[in-house]
Amino acid sequence: MSEADAAVLSIADLTIIRAGAPLPELERFSLQLNPGQTAIVLGETGCGKEALFRALCGASRPDERISGAIRFGSLGPALPQDRQGSGLRVAYLPCVDQGVLSPSADVLSQFVRILARRLGLPRASAREELRLALGRIEGAPPVAALRGRPGSLDPGVLAWGFLAVTLAQSPDLVLADHALSQLSPMQARNIAGAIIAAQKQLGFALLYAARGTLATTWLGGRVLVMRAGKIVEEGPAERLASSHAHAYTQMLYKSATVQSPVQKHTIRGEPILQVRGLRFAAKKSERNTADGITLDLRRGASLAIVGEPGSGRRELMRAMLGLDKPAAGRTIFDSVDIGILSRSMVSRLRRRVAFITGDDDVLDPRMTVRDTVEEPLRAHLNLSREHVAGYREAALKRVGLNSIPGERTVAMLSSFDRRRLQIARAIVSVPRLAVIEEPQRGLGPLEQSVMIDLLKDFRAQEGPAFLILTANFALARALADDAMVLKDRHVVERGSLAELVRAPQDAYTRRLIEAVVPRPEEGLSQAVLQG
Repeated sequence: MSEADAAVLSIADLTIIRAGAPLPELERFSLQLNPGQTAIVLGETGCGKEALFRALCGASRPDERISGAIRFGSLGPALPQDRQGSGLRVAYLPCVDQGVLSPSADVLSQFVRILARRLGLPRASAREELRLALGRIEGAPPVAALRGRPGSLDPGVLAWGFLAVTLAQSPDLVLADHALSQLSPMQARNIAGAIIAAQKQLGFALLYAARGTLATTWLGGRVLVMRAGKIVEEGPAERLASSHAHAYTQMLYKSATVQSPVQKHTIRGEPILQVRGLRFAAKKSERNTADGITLDLRRGASLAIVGEPGSGRRELMRAMLGLDKPAAGRTIFDSVDIGILSRSMVSRLRRRVAFITGDDDVLDPRMTVRDTVEEPLRAHLNLSREHVAGYREAALKRVGLNSIPGERTVAMLSSFDRRRLQIARAIVSVPRLAVIEEPQRGLGPLEQSVMIDLLKDFRAQEGPAFLILTANFALARALADDAMVLKDRHVVERGSLAELVRAPQDAYTRRLIEAVVPRPEEGLSQAVLQG
């Protein structure tokens, strides 16, 4: 049997163009995947991988014209809309936020329903297959952890569930559509490890669509770098990680893996935030913090609280800022003890705090771009209409949104534009403290790089202290002076960012760092560590 006859997926000169479009979304794309092989299609949004996956899933748009050939298996049909004749088992592994699940229904019930339909089994049998699949995946949660609506579950739990549904189908080919995005680096690394282990056992081929280059590090295989519908470079993941022939590939890898450390800022006088012996309200099955958490954040300084989702970093932030009442301890913000203030006074004090997050829903989708930026100016300052407009336009220009019509609503903006709009809103607020939580979540490498630059500029120009909540040591290193590592609501390690990255003392800290800075034997150089 020839190599072509053994292929589970063969694509030849696939071209996809939308009616009326001047250029194809995908142009003369060719690929062959054999059992056990991995191919990663890498590129920014709009590079052509979206059109490719729509075609492979039989979900092309009505106005798309498709030419070329797609063949599943050696004897299968050449039309992606009809895979049944191939006898090939194709499974789809989505990103956790792609709208596959209904937000109002129980996750476990939805997974069981999907699996029952895919395997042609009654639901009781499909639930048992799901339970067995989770049991075979090292590190996966029990089936009971999938109970609840999607919004109430951690993205990592959802990702394990999607992977179990995929593997329970015993696939010959897995189409993974950004499956590791929206996860923390450690979660992504663990899921990638489980995919590789299952691939070795089951022998399926894997086609993965990726925006960021970290997926290429963990999954390996062959990488096809795409831009404007064309393959601009391809080769083994190990080679592309260290040697790039095309300028676009260089830009992708540089923006994703090499971030200069933050320049040490001048610490300006007294602390803006002082926390003394703070203890969380006790949760069931968790031990109490014996000594509480103590920290100082001085004006103009930057502290990263690093930990996986569920580590307690968000609860700590909420307790520090008076959003939740702690079990013990006190917080002094801007020389005022938050614990003795009324709720309304705490609310007024928090006007000096800006929040920038990776949650696109924090902005009112009905508000316009103009009103979103102007709101803090109108609420807190007695300014003329001309001054308000001047500050607004200056802030929008700094974040690159000045060309967007001011009457456009937030709902019409992309995720990248909404993140930049959050920064523009923070700029006009001139806060004493900026709380920043995973601002890069779900963005492509170039967009992530722009966000880092904008945040650095915001800190340099307006001078707020930064409190960064993240699971990503690369983000912390780019923005913070110091770090505190949190696990199970306890501080496991703290110190300067440079020292923690150079010589972590705790095993948990080491795992967090290695999730974004792999050891050389794991396929990536020490460029991030060395800056």
